[in-house]
Amino acid sequence: MKLFMNRLYIMLKRTLMQPLYIGMLAALIVMSLIYVNVPETSKTLYVPAAVCCYDTSMEAEEFEKTIFNSNSIYHFYKVGSEEAVKKDVLSGKANVGFVIPEGFFASSVHFSDVKQIIEYTTNSSRLPNVGHELFFSKLFKMISFRIVLEELDNNLLPILTSSAEDGTSPAERLEEIKNELAEVYFSAKDDSGVYESQFGDDDSYDSMTVKNKSELPIRKFAALFIFVVALLGTSAYLTDKEKNIYLLAGKGERLQLRLAHILASILPISLAAYIALLIIKEMYPGALLLRMLLYMLYVSIFSVIIGAVLRKSSYFYRVLPVILVLTLVFSGVFFDIGKYNALMKNLSMIFPPYFF
Repeated sequence: MKLFMNRLYIMLKRTLMQPLYIGMLAALIVMSLIYVNVPETSKTLYVPAAVCCYDTSMEAEEFEKTIFNSNSIYHFYKVGSEEAVKKDVLSGKANVGFVIPEGFFASSVHFSDVKQIIEYTTNSSRLPNVGHELFFSKLFKMISFRIVLEELDNNLLPILTSSAEDGTSPAERLEEIKNELAEVYFSAKDDSGVYESQFGDDDSYDSMTVKNKSELPIRKFAALFIFVVALLGTSAYLTDKEKNIYLLAGKGERLQLRLAHILASILPISLAAYIALLIIKEMYPGALLLRMLLYMLYVSIFSVIIGAVLRKSSYFYRVLPVILVLTLVFSGVFFDIGKYNALMKNLSMIFPPYFF
């Protein structure tokens, strides 16, 4: 044990004098400090849709109130011209765009030379058919109600006039019927499919907005750094052994010396990684400490096995670049290749950073 502690102390001093090692320590802390100071970005789950209405009738005003206050995954907003609709759709600001021509509602209610609504989409538009369904379902509801009122004026008013018996005038009675009909008609649930939001009328546009940060894989970088320095600790042991520094050491003592080299390499970087992950609140301190200790143990065993198999530093340095490249590919530092199929996942599990 005395030999182990003595060599651990010497190797710690040697390790902390290496500029590359100091750079990795500083990189972890700096990345964590940068990450916690990066502001969150807001991303809405609504899909924007631009609407330009040239119709100035009362029906058009009522439709605008309905469509702009609707609770759906589509957020309809008003623009002033058809060119603005085109611009927003082409730029991606709007997912789809609708242009209502002048006189549209009057022509639709009276079935006289019905004017056409223009709809704009692009190949990148998300769920354009859904926007079409939501827009025209509300439009149809508004127009159909106006047609019903028109029929009441033409057909029901004469009947009320001829059959009026109480003190209520036919016009007043007709107005009461219209109000009752409107209450039933518009209080019914607006069936616009599964795309209506589950929020109430008082919820704002921001109620489906989520906040997140740009991803920075600090935990994966920490795992990679710990793994790399563990391998470098093994290479340092093999180099010292070939210089006959440990010529008189027995098998048990050589195992201790191997571990001393590896621990001297991974202890400072593991401490820095622990601090960095605490700064970004990656997980609870106790759980993080346990995970860190288990990972250090796994990395140490892995490095001892690699060193025992290769034995010579010349072999080790030839294989080291291959190990590092495969680690970058399979360990999920930049992307999770293990998600593609079972074989890739099994290969990824060979490399320690995959488990951290």
